[in-house]
Amino acid sequence: MTAIKAANGQLVTDEMINSWCESLDHDEWPSDWVNVGDVIHGKPPVESDGSVVLSVKVPAGMKRAIEARAKSKGVSTSAAARELLENGLLAI
Repeated sequence: MTAIKAANGQLVTDEMINSWCESLDHDEWPSDWVNVGDVIHGKPPVESDGSVVLSVKVPAGMKRAIEARAKSKGVSTSAAARELLENGLLAI
C-alpha cells in the first residue's frame, strides 16, 4: 500500500503503523514518537459547546438513581444526567 501523508507532511507507511501498534500493545512508547504536549483527560467543558438549560420531569426514583450514580462516580448530578442522555443518544 502507498504511504499516507500526515497533517505535518510526514509519510506514514503500513510498516510504521504496524510497528507503533506492536509497541503500544506492549505498553511501550514507540521509539520514533515525540510527545508534543500534555495529555488532557476527559471531555471538553460543556460550555465550550454553548450549553443551554433543559428542564425535564422524571420520577422521584429515577432522580434518586441519577443522584446515586453521580455520587458513586464523584460527579455532579447534572454531569451524570448529561452522560446518561449522551449514552442514550449514541445508542440510537
